[in-house]
Amino acid sequence: MQTLMRAGLALAPWFLAAALPAQWGALPTPTAPAPRSGALLAYDFLGNRTLLYGGNFTNELWSLTGTTWTQLTPSTLPATRAYANLATNPLNGEILLYGGYVSGSQYADDETWRWNGTDWQLLAPTATPGGLARHGMAFDLLRQRTVLFGGRYDSWQAQQVLADTWEFDGSTWTLTLPTGSPPGLIDMAMSYHPALDLVMLFGGRDASGTARDETYVYDGAAWSLINTTGPRPAPRIGARMVPILGRNLLVLAGGRDPVTMEIFNDTWEHDGTSWRQITNVYGGMYPARADFGLTHDFTRDRLVAFGGVQANGALRDDTWEYGAQFQTFGLACAGSAGTPMLTGGMLPKLGSTTTALVDHVPPAIPFAFMAVGLSRTQWALGSLPTLLTGFGMPGCRLYTSADLLVVIPATAGVATWSFPVPLQPSLVGEAFYLQGVTFDPAANPMGLAMSNAATLVVGN
Repeated sequence: MQTLMRAGLALAPWFLAAALPAQWGALPTPTAPAPRSGALLAYDFLGNRTLLYGGNFTNELWSLTGTTWTQLTPSTLPATRAYANLATNPLNGEILLYGGYVSGSQYADDETWRWNGTDWQLLAPTATPGGLARHGMAFDLLRQRTVLFGGRYDSWQAQQVLADTWEFDGSTWTLTLPTGSPPGLIDMAMSYHPALDLVMLFGGRDASGTARDETYVYDGAAWSLINTTGPRPAPRIGARMVPILGRNLLVLAGGRDPVTMEIFNDTWEHDGTSWRQITNVYGGMYPARADFGLTHDFTRDRLVAFGGVQANGALRDDTWEYGAQFQTFGLACAGSAGTPMLTGGMLPKLGSTTTALVDHVPPAIPFAFMAVGLSRTQWALGSLPTLLTGFGMPGCRLYTSADLLVVIPATAGVATWSFPVPLQPSLVGEAFYLQGVTFDPAANPMGLAMSNAATLVVGN
């Protein structure tokens, strides 16, 4: 315990001084939907899972539970479409789908669909916004209605970009006449902001083709322009923006410049007052991509992203998460009791105790070591990884700067490391690096064997 306390005291100043990195990490999934762009993601409260709809002009429906993607086959499915939008009602768990360009047609759709947890239902509202695509949509949790803004009518009307605001109350759509409306926009990011209890809109492209960088909020009667000074994301289209209710903020990720077609791989958080860019431990989602799906897994309090298109036009089928991370890397070297492997236990979340396990400790040895480092690229003697053959450990490599070497107890060949993460919001996104070391006199002249390594990123 004293060793862990010293580890905490040693790491805390670095946590406080470093810039906040983002919490993106790849999620290994044994199965996945085919590579695609334009997929729509939403959290299914009724099924406690993430849903994926469409992409690539399909109407496929997939669910993600844990690390497993499963294709669903409900009795009813909307027709194939692209550039539609989804909004989730957390109060009753229903998901609303509206609009989109229908495959094989130059027209946009005006259908309103609702997912009830098991099937899609085509609704028959007395009024609709008309055939729309590339619009923004979000559920206003305070006012309990879905808000839709902007979009474009049928695709052949290339410059017709709308500035209308519509609301859906569960039975019909109503055109509202708010003051201070943004200009007509397409491909904007839109979400409910839990810190403000307002719907927020960012970016998009106006009728002249210009990408915008304004931030607007909507209260049901007026749109208001905010954050006109200070840092904010660059002008962009196709960004994704979703709330993290537990932290009372919005996260915006990705998008592209419609002129240069540069894909942004940045991440921003809005806390209700200002924008703050979050630097990326892993360089964001790799490679950078646009037109990916993004939602918030409310049960596990993590953002989930899927697919998209990268700069060379290739489509992606990988899944990423934004939250506390335990990502293994590197190779272990064998000891007399087998090859020690480092695996994750409890994730490094604020106010909780994170854990990791090192196996294949020689049974007669009641302890192992955990090397805890602040870098995976440099250590006191040079660059990382370092081959340790010259130190009497042939085939072993050091992957972490090993700023601390913590003794951890072992039982029945398994050693457990733990660290209490302080309940301090400024630590969210910080990273450190682990590698297990077993004391094994029979392994090599140095009497040590090394596990693989892991990157840990603190989350909420």
